[in-house]
Amino acid sequence: MTRHYWMGGKRTYEQDRFFESSLDKARWQAGDDPQEWDACWYTGMPDPEYFAKVGPDRKINHIPGNNALTVKSRLYQSLVTLRERVAVQQRGASHLTDRLQFVPRVFSMPEDYHEFQQEAFDNPSSRWLLKPKNAARGKGIQLVQDPANIPLDSSWMVQEYIDNPHTMHGRKYVLRLYVAITSVTPLRVYLYRQGFAKLASEPYDEENADNPYSYLTNPDINALNLDAEVPVEFVDLARYRAWLREEGHDDDVLFAQIEDLVALTCLSAVEAMRERSRAIGADTRGCYELLGIDCLVDDQLKPWICECNLSPSLEVCAGPESGGEIEEDIKGSLVADLVSLVGLNGKTEPDRADTPEQQLIAETGEELSRAGNFKRLLPSDTPARYLPFYTLPRLEDWVLAKAIAGEPLTQPTLRRRYAEDMISDDCVYVYDTRLGHLSALNETGSLIWLMATDGAAPDDIADALNDSIDPGAAGQPDIWAIRRDVWNSLADWAANQLLVQKDHSGASISAVPRAVEARVPGKTVQFSRILECGAFRVELCTDSEPLIDRMEPLLTPMASKMLEGAESRLELVRDTPGYTLILDGKVVQSRLALSRVVPAVMVCLTRRAADNGEIVLDAGLIASPDDPDNAVLVANSDRELGDLPALEMASRLDAGFSRAISIPVDGGGLCSVLGLPAQVPELKADATGKPYASPIHHLADGSGMMLQAASSGLAGETRRIQTVLIPSHVSLREKTGIRKLSVSEAMRHLIPGCCGADGQPLGSAGFSRLADWLAGIDRYLVDANHLETAVANLPLEQETQGVSHSA
Repeated sequence: MTRHYWMGGKRTYEQDRFFESSLDKARWQAGDDPQEWDACWYTGMPDPEYFAKVGPDRKINHIPGNNALTVKSRLYQSLVTLRERVAVQQRGASHLTDRLQFVPRVFSMPEDYHEFQQEAFDNPSSRWLLKPKNAARGKGIQLVQDPANIPLDSSWMVQEYIDNPHTMHGRKYVLRLYVAITSVTPLRVYLYRQGFAKLASEPYDEENADNPYSYLTNPDINALNLDAEVPVEFVDLARYRAWLREEGHDDDVLFAQIEDLVALTCLSAVEAMRERSRAIGADTRGCYELLGIDCLVDDQLKPWICECNLSPSLEVCAGPESGGEIEEDIKGSLVADLVSLVGLNGKTEPDRADTPEQQLIAETGEELSRAGNFKRLLPSDTPARYLPFYTLPRLEDWVLAKAIAGEPLTQPTLRRRYAEDMISDDCVYVYDTRLGHLSALNETGSLIWLMATDGAAPDDIADALNDSIDPGAAGQPDIWAIRRDVWNSLADWAANQLLVQKDHSGASISAVPRAVEARVPGKTVQFSRILECGAFRVELCTDSEPLIDRMEPLLTPMASKMLEGAESRLELVRDTPGYTLILDGKVVQSRLALSRVVPAVMVCLTRRAADNGEIVLDAGLIASPDDPDNAVLVANSDRELGDLPALEMASRLDAGFSRAISIPVDGGGLCSVLGLPAQVPELKADATGKPYASPIHHLADGSGMMLQAASSGLAGETRRIQTVLIPSHVSLREKTGIRKLSVSEAMRHLIPGCCGADGQPLGSAGFSRLADWLAGIDRYLVDANHLETAVANLPLEQETQGVSHSA
């Protein structure tokens, strides 16, 4: 009988051609109905309805719940959850938890944002990769330049960067491994013996963080490197292993670790796949999965898992001269062997055996005989190595383990984890101490629970249940069904963390390793400062150590000498996501990344610095702490320059710098100095003479600024403004480097930085007062490209001559 296959999803010729060519043409015919097929080859993840009719004779190339592996953040969580459970089983760290130390740490946004900021603060030499959680082919991956500026959006995660990779001919590489999961009950996992080392297109340089062709190995990224002689190069695993041996390494040891890594990774997600399949009603006998696992090898030849890819690319990426022909052969053979392995081209079941146990063992053996170049990892040839990593083996897993082991195996037993129980009216009530749920078990469930928590093994419980059946009842009891019910009940309770396997290894117990410890979302360090900014006196509070480190030096000039009497309270709260600014109980701003908090605080202070009738003007101030009558105001409205001209002029004149003033109501006399930090555009930051490693802060529009604290002795003081300068990044025609400005021209540059009380724009009265104030002051346009000439031709040196200034 001719059967029909259907191909769907994000279809491309490259993804489909190997599957189509591997099918037996005498058995298969292409179908055109997405509802009527016997085999479905779907690129991407199909909707749940595609799984409604799958079964032993109707197969699809995906398993529900596979996102526990294929979504990067969930992969990490699956492995961490497994590691934590094994540590609980072992009552601490052991050789079992050591085997799970192969996944770099991951911080998922936004819930892990503050934990990551604390980690980055505590370990400034560590490096991090920013990755989309659910993208492929290297899209969006970048080295984190500034941890304070990572996105808060839930589509992102940060992964620890392994900065000591093993290199091949000086270039970083990642191993692409192909893994097939053909069954989840029992769990059967295969690793393809061939695969690739994917090489970066340029030599690895840990200092060159701006060069993706050095630290990324994704072929789609490196294909864009037009300067590389061979932008995309694949080395098949056979040649890779031969090269390792030539270099004096033991490739068998490395690949034994890789096989262990793959088996444990798949084990970490098996309960998620079983539960999702059960939720949507999928018969997993009709489901299988091909994964592309990327594995980094470090310079100690330790493998690290990077990611698991859904529907791995079957496109031939490399050119013929750089491994393309071998790549095509391997990918074609991979799909052909996969089609054979899952039985699409022939008989999928052996002849019926006498018992379910014998049938299961025969089916597993039959599948292995079709494996081609796939190597079976689970069930393992040494089952005892993996049984402790199951939440609890299902009966099918246990039967295969016993059949393969060739020696007696001790049945697992369990103990309480997050559970308390009580007996009332012949019923057991189980209380989940983690979630606060109370459940009543039926008679059979009560017996299973009581015997299990008393130390009985699953088959002993099944025997007791079988013995309790009335001999006079009609029909013979189905002992296989009873055993399955017992094993499944116990496994479900263990998956819900009510029970946990006991440790039967007798291994020594050590302290729990750092990666297994419960995460702490950032240290709590109480910080409080009373600040004075013009007419605004406020107590600023936070408990975020990374924020305090960035902010405290910038606030020091505004810190009040009086430790009491603040009229307002500004709280900088760690929130999800980011930070929230709360002023006197009202939210001012929220969802702020760490890099945006300090500028937001400065805006909050500035908008409240003016008393009634006063005008706040955001501009640089050059002045001496000792001379209240000769100050210069320098506009910062040119976004390409910011406060850089004012800082350079202050340095040339040996004067101090501050930012923002408050002009009094009468429009004359002395202006109050607010003491805000200078803002220098990120691209100009190195011109300040400060280390370029200084933190970069981000304004509301996303522009990056380096902030430099105001000079001491100016904030809170008053100064008389004698001159207003407007720097220009466009060179002037005047050889003097300066040009006199009218009041209206000066207003055009200064108005954007002005506000009145409560941050409101200037009204007509305020506008007129500002114009009158400027009319009494010298006003100049200054060539920022020739500041030395401009300063020499301004009447500033005469004003400052003979005056001792300190910054």
